[in-house]
Amino acid sequence: MAFLIPPRRAIRDAFPYQPGKSIASVQRELGLKSVVKLASNENPLGSAPRALAAYRRAEKLNALYPEGASPELRAALARHHGVAAESVIVGNGSDEIIRLLCEAFLEPDDEVVVSQHAFIRFKQQASMMGARVIETPMTDWTHDLALMAKATSPRTKLLFVANPNNPTGTFNTQDEIEGLLDAAPKTALVVLDEAYWHYARRIAGYPKSLPELAARHENLVVLRTFSKAYGLAGLRVGYGVGDPELIGWLDRIRMPFNVSLPAQQACVEALKDEAFVKRSVALNQAQREFVVRALGDLGFGVGESATNFVFVRAPLPGRELFKALLRQGVIVRPLDEYGLPQHVRISIGTAAQNKALLSGLKQILAVPA
Repeated sequence: MAFLIPPRRAIRDAFPYQPGKSIASVQRELGLKSVVKLASNENPLGSAPRALAAYRRAEKLNALYPEGASPELRAALARHHGVAAESVIVGNGSDEIIRLLCEAFLEPDDEVVVSQHAFIRFKQQASMMGARVIETPMTDWTHDLALMAKATSPRTKLLFVANPNNPTGTFNTQDEIEGLLDAAPKTALVVLDEAYWHYARRIAGYPKSLPELAARHENLVVLRTFSKAYGLAGLRVGYGVGDPELIGWLDRIRMPFNVSLPAQQACVEALKDEAFVKRSVALNQAQREFVVRALGDLGFGVGESATNFVFVRAPLPGRELFKALLRQGVIVRPLDEYGLPQHVRISIGTAAQNKALLSGLKQILAVPA
């Protein structure tokens, strides 16, 4: 019997986000005991030790509801970044804050400007609110912010910039971001998603968004996450920093108790574990250089990356390579949904994980060991 209650018009053509395959699903489907996951840009060293210890201490409080607004974590983030606590909102991953921004500010037929090949959740969430998504071409696999600014109109409410970008791994400089902020309408919010900030922050020219740019531009929102360098992807905690009035509107529609109590406590301590972050970034840099060289030797095209993954053009269709690597017990990410059928995204793992990747590729390509 057909379902008789139609959904909202804006979501009839919506497509769900496709996460990377899990280790457990590959083990079930292919009967493999050992599987290496290099698909979701997770930290191969695991979680920040201080965060894990705090999480375990908080377990005894699991019978209680958390404080809904995450005040302790908000205060810790404010101190960490030199901003007011009223300028911070904590979400169930930064993905929740992307959704809150769209729900709070988009009316049907408002405009949202994104870049071609930008993080796909920007387009998905805006479309679900009935907004018109304007997609501008990239230049050298990087957001062309001048084109994005030219694409705005009085109907533009949001401009999304992933910096560095997922899946291309490229970034925009301080001058380019400031140029966008100067050129964009002051009635439009510029959303700067810095999920991979820890990996890019030491690169010359990378923007100083917090607190510098946020203090000077009230229409700027900066998003970050605990999922990558802190190794807490499973806890689903992200945050946004922006004008206090803006944050107040997001707080009105935020789900109550959106971040669990153990997750809040873990993230407070994660902020203090700079030694773990430095170790994670150092491992990533060394292993990324190794992987880039090795992939180049095998005939792959590899883009420059400011992140913990590489954007790779394969000598065979990306989905074919993905399936072949699954049979070798290695998970990577095909990029068909980004309109990039010849590309894959490969997370940087430990030395052992990266060697497993390269061994699998050599077998697929019939390259002598």
